[in-house]
Amino acid sequence: MIMNLFKMALVNLCTKQLKIILTILSLFLCCSVFATTKDKVPVTNAALTDDSVIAILNNMQHAVLNTDYQIYFVLGDNNDYATTFQYTYMTANKQNYAQLLYLEGAAKEIILHNNTVSYFQPESVSFSFPASRILEAFPDVIYNDFKKLSKYYDFILLGKARTADEDCQLIRIIPKDKDRYNYVIWIDDKSHLPLRIDLLDFNSKIIKQMKVLDINFAFDKTAFKKDIEQRNYPIFFPLDKEESALDSWSVKWLPAGFEESASYNINYEKSTIDTRLFSDGIFSFSVNVSAPASLDKKAIASIQSDRTVYSANIDNKNVVIIGNIPLETIERIAHSIKSK
Repeated sequence: MIMNLFKMALVNLCTKQLKIILTILSLFLCCSVFATTKDKVPVTNAALTDDSVIAILNNMQHAVLNTDYQIYFVLGDNNDYATTFQYTYMTANKQNYAQLLYLEGAAKEIILHNNTVSYFQPESVSFSFPASRILEAFPDVIYNDFKKLSKYYDFILLGKARTADEDCQLIRIIPKDKDRYNYVIWIDDKSHLPLRIDLLDFNSKIIKQMKVLDINFAFDKTAFKKDIEQRNYPIFFPLDKEESALDSWSVKWLPAGFEESASYNINYEKSTIDTRLFSDGIFSFSVNVSAPASLDKKAIASIQSDRTVYSANIDNKNVVIIGNIPLETIERIAHSIKSK
């Protein structure tokens, strides 16, 4: 996941410690996001009939979590690189079943079963970890308490447009500051599913885009469920995790609405990394502190699609911040880190 997103970043950020951090965060970032996201968000009858923008977003969320569907979509970024996927989702007996297939390149597959997500990767070791959804299918913006987010974001109804042969409502989600990006979501009038999701920068340039090409509501649900239940799954990824020892450090500045969601002290290959994860529900980042591999204080940054990696030597500690927020915001966070 994060390792896949940052293969290009690793070319420039090739220290052993950064590689370790990226390997670990490919698991712990996902687990922490899942731990703070509810599987089912209650939707009242009023919300289902209300014409407000937030009600439309609630309908979308309800459809994503409670409808049985199979979609084919393209995921692209500002580097003009696009990949196609097949995502199948259904609920049965209070259980969620999902499968994400990579339709190009290596035959990767991600499966949600029994509150566990399993990664099948032909080019590397397959593994599993506890989770409630497949993070790569829809971005975090879909799974939120939009009423709560209205303190930090404005929700604007842009009107109607057409995609995937369906009429859609367009809603723009704009932060009330310039410390994060914004979204435009195309929501199907009939199914209420999001058919296109654009992540935009401050100049309305697309950073990342998810676009649905086709929807199938009539897929063989019995066969799909049976296949998932009968599969043999990889073991859980082994990794020692302890309570965070980051008490000697603190982050003095955070964008409005961001809160700490998890903290860990991770021992991996004789390296100790203190990690704190922060999120506002839509965007997230991690702060990772370890002993420096060298005394070089030159900061290094790499941006790949919506993800930014920033590494710097601060107070004789190696600080690496990884997140889907602008570089300027990450730099401000990094330089606010102080020893207690």
